[in-house]
Amino acid sequence: MADAKSQLNLHLARVALRNLLGHPRRTLLTSGAIALGLASLIFLWGFNEGLHRNMLGNFQNSIIGALQIHRQGFFQHPDLSLTISNPQKISETLELHGVTRYSQRLDTFGLAASDHTTQGVMLIGMDPQNEPKVTELGSRIGVGRFLQPDDSYSLILGATTASNLKVRLGDEVVMIGYDRYGAMIAESFTLVGIITSGEMGLDSGMAITSLATLQEMVDLQGQVTTFVINVDEQTLPGLVASLNEDLVDQQLEVMPWYTMFPVMKEWVTLHNGFLYLFLGIVLFIVLAGELNTLLLSMLDRTREFGILMAIGTSRRQIALLMVVEAVGIGIIGILLGTLLGYLIILLTGMIGIDLSILLGSTSRFYVDPLIYPQLKLDHLGITASTILMASILSGVYPAWRASLLQPVEAIRNG
Repeated sequence: MADAKSQLNLHLARVALRNLLGHPRRTLLTSGAIALGLASLIFLWGFNEGLHRNMLGNFQNSIIGALQIHRQGFFQHPDLSLTISNPQKISETLELHGVTRYSQRLDTFGLAASDHTTQGVMLIGMDPQNEPKVTELGSRIGVGRFLQPDDSYSLILGATTASNLKVRLGDEVVMIGYDRYGAMIAESFTLVGIITSGEMGLDSGMAITSLATLQEMVDLQGQVTTFVINVDEQTLPGLVASLNEDLVDQQLEVMPWYTMFPVMKEWVTLHNGFLYLFLGIVLFIVLAGELNTLLLSMLDRTREFGILMAIGTSRRQIALLMVVEAVGIGIIGILLGTLLGYLIILLTGMIGIDLSILLGSTSRFYVDPLIYPQLKLDHLGITASTILMASILSGVYPAWRASLLQPVEAIRNG
């Protein structure tokens, strides 16, 4: 009995394959529509992934890093009284976890003054030796240079700030602020670099000098307010959890980029949401197109189904036949769509997509003009499996209709 059922099921599979191959135009049109929809989704996922990696990479590499460590409450209310009490402990903990790309900073507020005007700025003291390991701030300097280890009272400004102050390379800029005791201080700096990247947050409202210089200016020798760390995105959540556990008694805040700037993560989530909406639209098209094809196939083969029932084929097997055909169409479409989508990602990933043609300058959004799409296997798996499920669902109604046929009436009216 089992052998007979197996032979019958094998026969039904052959019948389904014969029907698909016997109507190549119908099969290819339906599978082609699925393939185009899948290829479009694969390209959109790849472009979206490339855009996000580009934007978030530039955002982190510009100045903030992937992760920062401060005294509790410092990020929301920067104050020189909130310096890190034991920076050596943090350095040892980071190196214990294999983290070597980190740098120390001292952050405070100041007033930049020139011969023409003044402007409030965030004054940041950076380590000239370790900062290049963490960020690519030096590549954002279009005029002049980045800080050097032997610099003393040298200054870097953003292009907008320099323009507002009406200063040029080599000019003197007086920085006015408060030292650790709250006493007003003023020091003269020489402008050695101007940031011209156009990125929001870099070109305006920020002044950069060496860590040693700022420590001397505010009388905080050897003390820092911030550790900036650069690690791979995949290891970031685990590192945050480990550091929170190891530094729990230090009164510190361990903040990844998405905690410091949640709007960036929300933007990525929103962008992904639009892609899921587009996936829903493609699934609707797949369901409608394949359902229409299978219903036409069922009507054309009414007599065939009647004969199959008459010779002993069960209604369940007739329904299974229609579902197998639906799966076959879906698999053909998925294979063609995956191949086409992969080729598109491969091609555009090599030459890039130039956004400046449509959008002009994108640097203010931390996005390079050329975007290189990248395909993630989990996105491909989700999309392909969802379309396969849609193909199976599209075969359910025609299968149910076919199973209700009466053999005699089907043969007579087919």
